[in-house]
Amino acid sequence: MTREAKPDSSRTVQETARFILRYLRENADGATKETLSSKAGVAGVTVQRALKYMREEWDAPLEFVHASKVWKLLDDKFTLPLTDPDPEDLAAVVFASALLQPVADAELNARVKRLVEQMDAAVEETQKSAAKVRPKSVTATMTTGTRVDSRLVSKLLQAVGSGVVRIEYDSPWSGTRKTHDIEPWQLRLHDGVMYMRAFSRTTGDARSFRVAQIVHARVLPGQTPREPVPTKNNLWGSSDPGFGIDSDRPGVATLRVRGGVARWIANLVWDPGQEDRWVEPGELLERKVPYHSCREFARRLLQIVDGLESIEPAELREEVVSDARAFLERLDRHAAPA
Repeated sequence: MTREAKPDSSRTVQETARFILRYLRENADGATKETLSSKAGVAGVTVQRALKYMREEWDAPLEFVHASKVWKLLDDKFTLPLTDPDPEDLAAVVFASALLQPVADAELNARVKRLVEQMDAAVEETQKSAAKVRPKSVTATMTTGTRVDSRLVSKLLQAVGSGVVRIEYDSPWSGTRKTHDIEPWQLRLHDGVMYMRAFSRTTGDARSFRVAQIVHARVLPGQTPREPVPTKNNLWGSSDPGFGIDSDRPGVATLRVRGGVARWIANLVWDPGQEDRWVEPGELLERKVPYHSCREFARRLLQIVDGLESIEPAELREEVVSDARAFLERLDRHAAPA
């Protein structure tokens, strides 16, 4: 019984493969093996090995046209950002790096920085144009971000869909520490905060966890998930978590906001189902918007309280009033003379 030969991954073959990829992207009509050999300055056998390597290792969308004996790249947008980056790949990573900067720890940011530098060097080596994307050309700030431990995140990511993890979790609402045996499904950055969606074997249901509250995580050896991962539309529940992770007395709010605050939020999308109407053009805005969590949405409304004129339903209004009253009472206590 013969063992199947592994694809050739020598440096010469890889460099030839990168050249072929760039050449075929720029020549939609394709090229013969002889043309590729001549352009790359290598023997025909090296071209053949490179084409085999591209198909088996990169899953490159290559097609050989027998009638004309040319090789074609079926998708001219096909790229390999880590081995053959173009300026658009670098721009995407620079942008992602900037977004990650406020929420990632020093180790993770250092790793991303090295990746950007390596891609930048590769682009500079292959691009003839002087125009390029500068690694520090984008920056980002986030006022609500929480930093996360990259080692803990890596452990959770490796367990997504394949492992079981025991976590120690400090609940922000109850103030207690609880142990959960979970089957991780997905991680999500929401408003600068990282969350994890998982099935909790401890409680027997799907839960959302704030990653910053996880104080310890340990993969349970020999354990495999029992609960199937939900479909994309149901993974985080019945609604889009991008517009609210928490779940608490959901409803639909009707708000009236005046002046500069109204003009400020007019261009903010709080939920794709929101409906805006100017009661007084450019001055008084009425917004109807669904919310997933009464307590979470109340905290958002406190940020614009200087422009709010009315809040419905009563349950949401009372939540905002209660939060504001509690703050004033605490302020009075601290201000009172000893």
